[in-house]
Order: sequence, then structure tokens, then C-alpha cells
Amino acid sequence: MALRLVEKIPLLKNSEMLKKYARLLKGAEFKIDAFLWILLSILISIAAGIATWFVVGNIFKFDQGIQFGILIFIVLIDLLIGYPYLKAKQRIDQIEEALPDALRQMADTLKAGGTYEYALREVAVSEYGPLKKEMNEVLRKLEEGENFENALKSLSENVDSRLVQRTVTIIVDSVRAGAGLAAVLEKIAEDVREEHRISKERKTRTVMQAIFMFVSGALVAPMIFGFVSTISQLLITASQGIAPADVQANAEEASIWINLSIQGFLLIETLATSAMIAIMREGKITKSIIYFPVLLFIAYLTYVLAGIVSAIIVGV
Repeated sequence: MALRLVEKIPLLKNSEMLKKYARLLKGAEFKIDAFLWILLSILISIAAGIATWFVVGNIFKFDQGIQFGILIFIVLIDLLIGYPYLKAKQRIDQIEEALPDALRQMADTLKAGGTYEYALREVAVSEYGPLKKEMNEVLRKLEEGENFENALKSLSENVDSRLVQRTVTIIVDSVRAGAGLAAVLEKIAEDVREEHRISKERKTRTVMQAIFMFVSGALVAPMIFGFVSTISQLLITASQGIAPADVQANAEEASIWINLSIQGFLLIETLATSAMIAIMREGKITKSIIYFPVLLFIAYLTYVLAGIVSAIIVGV
């Protein structure tokens, strides 16, 4: 069903981004059209944002109902559109983790005199999580008459992983060159395990830095800005009855713009923080989609709570 709706829309027919998102949905086992999922995500987010605005602004009589509505819209649309990406990433991580053991098992089978197909079948009947399903797909193509090279290439096409793609390329080139595949598989298994270990080690070593950026971006900075907004409101309240009416009106308008500027800065700041964490831990800025919704929600909630608490303390 993937991209059937898009093929009927001329402006989106050749969209590479939408095609890639459709592959993500397929990897996450979402049996829904990519364009339809994005459209539903937008509609659900808009409905949730409007409902939040109505509840916060009209029922609870909170003067930041619009801001909360926009916040829920941004967070929810990011979560809905990004959830297939998270599921696909989790699946890829499981495949990459199981790949070294699977390659080692294939090497042992080949050393024992088994064929390529038998080695793949041994992996397909073992418990390797999502990799087992992909190996069964490779076997199905072999049974349908595909040669070993084309059947194995379908693995790299179905799994959007640079590690898997490199592994398949090396195996195919080794078979084509007539090299001893068992020794090659053992060497690849060691390299894959080492690369996976390095990736985990990088994440472990950057935990403290990530926690520091999270606390700074989602807690400390919003708390300070919450206090600043309260102080500006305190100064305006203290000037009532002292300053002229036009000056008072200009000050109140300036206070509104200051608060809106602070909230806009929080949005940019959390986006930058999530991008830095993603680059540091994952090596890709696109993976900031994992951290951005949580950071934004916590940052804005901290900002609002800090404003309420500081207002209670100073008696505004």
C-alpha cells in the first residue's frame, strides 16, 4: 500500500523524503500509507492542540492557553511522525546486535561442509529476533529462483543500516571473487562486534555530558526565564498608579512581547540542545527527533511552574 496515495498527487509523486519515510513505516511494520499517516498525525495534533487551548484557557482560566495548545501540537506531531522512526531504529539496533553471532554461526556451518543456503537456514531457525525474519525473506527469494547474490542483497534493501549494507557488500564480493567465505564471515563478525561495542562505549562515555545539557536546557534555563517573567510582571505591578497611563500600557505590551520572546527562545534552545545531544550520542543530527519532544515539554512545563512559584513568593 506504500505510496499509493502519493502516486496520485503530482506534487508528491517524486518526493524522495516521502519514499524514505514509507520505508521507515515498512521497517516499523506499520501497514499504512506514508502520506495517510502524516495527514492523520497532523489532524490529531491539531485537534489535541485546540482541545488543550480550550481546556486550559476556558475551563482552567489560564492565560497561557494558546501557548499550551501550540506546545501540545508541536510535541504530539513530532511524536506521531517520529514514532515509526523510533520503532525502525529499535529494530535496526536489534539486527545489528544479533548480526555478529549470526555471521559466526554461518561460518561454523560452512566450515562443517554446509552450503550457503543451509547456513542461511540455520540462522533463520535460530532466535535472532528481527534478523530471523529477514533471513527467512532471503531464503524465500532463494526458493523462488533468485541467486545467492540477489537474495542476500534484499537484506540490505530491507534494513536501512550502513553496517548491514557494508556486511552484505563484503559477503557478495567475497563470493564473487571465490574467496573462502567462512574465514571472511569470521572476520566480519569480529569487525561488526567491535564497531557495535565502540558505538555503545561512545554512548556510555557521553552520559554525563548529555545529562548536563539536558539539565541546563530543560530545567535550569527555563527556571531562570520563569523568574525573569515574574520580575518583569512585578515591576509593571509596582508602577501602577505611579507611571502615566500611556507609559503603563506600553510597559504591559512590552512585558507580553518579552514573555513571547522567552517562550520562542525556549523552543529554539531545546531544539539546539536536542540536536547537540543527538550528534554527540548518535552521530546524526536527524536523530534529534528522539530527544526534542521530551526536552520541549519539560522545558516549557518548568518555565510555567517557575513563574507560578516565583509569583507566589513575591506576591504578584
